Parts: sequence; C-alpha cells; structure tokens
Amino acid sequence: MNNPAALQSSLVRAQQLAAAGRHSEAWTVIAPLRSALDRSGQGLRLYALIAHHTGQIEAAIDALKRIVAIENSPPEILGALADALDGAGRSGEAAEHWTRLVRLRPDLADAHLNRTVTLTKAGKHVAALAAADEGLARFANHPRLLSARATALKNLGRLDEALAAFDRAIAADPARALVRYNQAVALRAACRFDESCAAYAEAARLGASGSEFHSNWAAAELEAGRVDSAADHYRRAISENPANAGAMAALTRLAIEYRSGEGAFDHYAERARAVPTADHWADWAGALIANERHSEAAEIGREGLQRVGAAPELQLFTAFAEGVTGDAAAALAELDCAPGIEQLGQTALAAKGQLALRMHDFARAASLAEQYNAAAGPTDQVGWSLLAIAWRMLGDEREAWLCDYERLVMVTEVPSPDGTHPPAEFARIVAAALDPLHQTLEAPGNQSLRNGTQTSGELFAFDDPIIRQFREAVSDAAAGVVAELPDDPAHPFLRRKSRRFGFSGSWSVRLRGGGGHHVPHFHGHGWMSSAYYARLPESGVEERTRGDGWIEFGRPPAMFDLDIEPRRVVEPVVGRLVLFPSFMFHGTRPFGAGKGDRLTAAFDYQPA
Repeated sequence: MNNPAALQSSLVRAQQLAAAGRHSEAWTVIAPLRSALDRSGQGLRLYALIAHHTGQIEAAIDALKRIVAIENSPPEILGALADALDGAGRSGEAAEHWTRLVRLRPDLADAHLNRTVTLTKAGKHVAALAAADEGLARFANHPRLLSARATALKNLGRLDEALAAFDRAIAADPARALVRYNQAVALRAACRFDESCAAYAEAARLGASGSEFHSNWAAAELEAGRVDSAADHYRRAISENPANAGAMAALTRLAIEYRSGEGAFDHYAERARAVPTADHWADWAGALIANERHSEAAEIGREGLQRVGAAPELQLFTAFAEGVTGDAAAALAELDCAPGIEQLGQTALAAKGQLALRMHDFARAASLAEQYNAAAGPTDQVGWSLLAIAWRMLGDEREAWLCDYERLVMVTEVPSPDGTHPPAEFARIVAAALDPLHQTLEAPGNQSLRNGTQTSGELFAFDDPIIRQFREAVSDAAAGVVAELPDDPAHPFLRRKSRRFGFSGSWSVRLRGGGGHHVPHFHGHGWMSSAYYARLPESGVEERTRGDGWIEFGRPPAMFDLDIEPRRVVEPVVGRLVLFPSFMFHGTRPFGAGKGDRLTAAFDYQPA
C-alpha cells in the first residue's frame, strides 16, 4: 500500500476493531499490510498484537523479530518475542532472547527467571542451573528463582542438592503451591515416598490440583505402599480429565498387580457407556489388547462399532483382536477395505504386519514391515522385529545380517565397579537391594512375565548406593562387549553403537518356580536390551538338561502360530549379563518346581 493516508486509515480501523474485541475482523484489515509496515515499529506492534489474539503465532513472531531488528532490541519487545517463541514450543529460541534481555537489563528478575525456565523446557539443564545461579547472585532470596534452581538440580540427578534447594525456596515463600508440588516430584525421584506424599498433600492444601497432579500423587502413594489411596487419586485424576490415558492405564495395572484383576477395566467401560464416542470405545478395546485380553477386546470392539458406527481406530483394534484369536486372513481383508485405516499410519502397518505373519503370508508381512520402517524414525524397533521373523520364514539371507545371533547376543559377567566383588558375590549384594522393591502380588497384564512380579517405576531412579553401583557396573560391562562389535552404517543396531550409554527403562523381575517364565517379546523403546541374573533357583542335572529358565532368542510369539525353534539359547548364571538388540524376539523357558525363585534386573540401553 503506497498511499500513507489509506495506510493510516486502515491501521486506525484495525486498532478500533481490536479495542472492541473484534480481533478476527481486525486481522482481516491488518494482515494485508505486513509489507507496508516493515519499517514501522508502532504498526508492527499492532500487527503482532492482533496476530497473537487470532492465533497467528508465527506471524506475531515474525513481526516482533522485525521490531527487534529495526529498533535495536527494545527490552519489552525482546520479552514479548521470547514469550511468543515459548508459547510456540520453541523454548530453545526463547531462552536465547531471554539471555539477550538479561544482558541488556540484568536488573529484571523475571528475565532471569524466564531464562531459567525456558532453558529447562529446552532440556538444557546445565545452562538452566547456571542461569538460575546468575539470577540469584543479584536476587539472592527470590523464591521462584530458588525453585527453578532446585528443579534444574533435580533434572541433573543431583537430588540431595535439589532437595536442599527446595527447602530454601519453601522457606522464602511457604505459601507457594507449585514449589511444594515440584518438591514432591523430587522427593519421589529420590525414593522418599512418604515424604513425597506429605509434600503432595501440602501442595493440595495450598491450592494445587488437576489431573496430572493427582496422577503423580497416586504414583507416589502406590510406591509408599498405600494402594487404596493410590487408587483414589487415580480415580480423581480421571474424573478431572477423562482423557488422561496414563491414569487410566495405571489404574488398570494397579488392579491387576495388587487386586488380582478385579475391576481392572471398569473405568474404561463406565466412560464408554456414559459418553459413547469412538475414542472411548477404542481406548477400552486398546487397553484390553495391551493386556492380551484379545477375545474380550474383539467383543467390546464389535459392540462399540454397533453403538457409535465405523471409526478407523476402533475398527483397527477390533479386527486385529479378532485376527489374533481367529481368522487372521479375514481380519486383514477387512482392514484392507476399511476406509480411513491408512490414516492411522504406522499403527495400521504394524497391526497388518502382525496379521500377515499369523496367516503365514510372509512376503506381505515383510513388505508391510519395510513400509513401516520407511515411515518410522531410525530408532524404531517394531518393523525390524517383524522383519526378523518374516525374513526367516522366507529363507531370506538378510535375516542373518539383521539378527546374527551368535555375534549380537552378547554374554558377559558383571563384577562390582571397583573390582572388589567378583560377579557371583556382587550379584548377591544386588539381589539384597532388589528384593525389597518387589511389592506387588501379581505380574502386570501388559508385560511378558508369567507367574511372578515386576517392580514399578524406574529401577535406576532409586537413590540407593547399591543400585547406583549396579548401574555403573552394567554400563562398564556393556561398553566392553559393544566395543568389539563391527561397524555397519546400514544396520539398525550397529549403526548406533556407542561406548557411552543412557537408559530408557530399568526394572526388576522375580519369577516363581513351577512355571515362571517370559513369553517371547521385544522391547519397543530400547536400542540394546538385557537380562542380568541376580539370583537363580536351585537346580539339578535334570533341570539343566531340559534348559529350565534358559533365555531363548528368535522364537516368535504364539500369536504368529509358528512352530519353530529359537535360533540361540543362553544358560542363566548368577552374575551374568546377556545383551542383545531390542528388536530381537526373546523369552525364557519355564522354571520347574525347583527351590527358590529367579531374580533378575533388566534395562534398555540408549547410546549417548
């Protein structure tokens, strides 16, 4: 627009509309003027304001960046730009602008605080701690900066320092609910569960609430051994947000592990019948499938389809459940014809691939798995797990390249990190630390173990000196054997090999004699998975001859209806660590009725 008078008239009209709360109309007026406003700080301010009110966040960010450029970083615009970037989920960029503001105006406490918070959101915890310390050097007793510093310490795993920092933040502002909430989270991470629950209660007294709040409180109550209280908080979380999938699944797991499964899926049923939407029925069917209740899932799915009509996810779950318990070919044919199934992407490809394996159409299973891999990221394990079986059944030489069971199933022993305890002796020390963590009565319904129990939460989160030594020991042991593997930039496991590791999951399993075992499975959230033997039941020559409790690799799950032997088996030995790619199907042969139980730890490594 080249006419200054017309431009000014349009700006006045846009401002009047915005002042009247008619932001959509204001945006219609001002949006076409963006190029004409490129040198006008005031015009760009109005443009950014209206863009923000109408949800045009990227347009608002663009205008604010332009103001920063032409007006030499005015402080109030730097702050507005950082806020907008943070709201758009671009916390790393937001932190950069908060840093610029801190350098311009170090006297602004909120700038220091927001810089720390956005660095935390961006996962830059070392930088967040440094930012908090810089702010506290100027504002020594600022409650929110103290709390942000405590959170940074917690995220860095420095729990003792974090808890001391939370104490200081609470002393500075005893009435702040969010600080108590964050303290409760840190206390739970330190495995101080009773204190964590007390902190949650205090946060609630100060006004904290919400579905996630009660869901986290429930987890702390469960870990403190108060099952009824945990169930109450999970129900409260669900009542405040029926879409809280984590709380729904957790309440099911609680019922299965602590209450013999009584009412484990009632909350899914109540929601689906009270508010009959496709999503609610699909959630119910999906929960049953996750807990391997396929026949029930098929019945519920069909009922849901009759009540709410065809919906892609519900139809997928229903057909899949019917296919893995009955006619897989019919189920796959139904999904091939069902409208909208392709919109479910990788979920649909994985389900179809499993059905193709069950109906023994191995060429199609391989094709679907390859399509899955093409759509998935490089860290995904699902497609490779299906290809391992499909290629084997097709006699494809790529199975040997992918699985290479003799090389990629790695066996090593784990002494204490300082070398003072040999593997078997160190295992007894580890076992003594693991035993008290088993509090449940039954196995979770959505895991591979049968006739045993599994710890809840992250094993390596427990602030126990033995657990810390154990983590260090299995990291060292893994580094030694992984270093001997060859390089292969095309291989989904070898291309990511490293000598430094993090962990995406850690837990302990205690299997009972007289049938305790793991059914074949793979680990979808790992890179390299493991089995560590802390204690084994007494066994004689007969049990060893049968291979009771030995770990098997390459035997497919029963749902694929394939009567084939494992590619490799490994004998469990106290103090032994067995490592393997996470996509590899593995399970254990049942233990006979020998004396004692089998206590293991398992963890999924990630390359660091």
